[in-house]
Amino acid sequence: MTKQTESMSKHQESDAATTGGHALPEEHVVTPEADIYETPDGYVVSLDIPGAAKHSITVTVEKGNLNVMASVQPVHSEQASLVYREIRTTGYQRAFTLGEGIDTENIDARYSEGVLTVKLFKSEESKPREITIH
Repeated sequence: MTKQTESMSKHQESDAATTGGHALPEEHVVTPEADIYETPDGYVVSLDIPGAAKHSITVTVEKGNLNVMASVQPVHSEQASLVYREIRTTGYQRAFTLGEGIDTENIDARYSEGVLTVKLFKSEESKPREITIH
């Protein structure tokens, strides 16, 4: 495992300091599960964020961290009153420490069917290259 992969594998729960002071109410925030894959060009981080609307998801890079935050609005009907509640999630928060060698100016994020996929690209300096022998 490379040093870069080790850095990407370690995660921290996000708090107000790492999200710019915009923390969600702690009692109902869930840390989304994630898978991280390494490709020749970078890393792909997939996070399960069911119930979040695309417009409620925020992905930021700040102080060497990739921060993900999403809000979930309860589903209710104007014509029905709530009788019983088990679904208490109001949001998701997760932070990943980025190692050196990530091009923080070139990050792609997409959300589809409850899964957020973030592509982090390696900087040109960190990619392996072959040296010509003269």
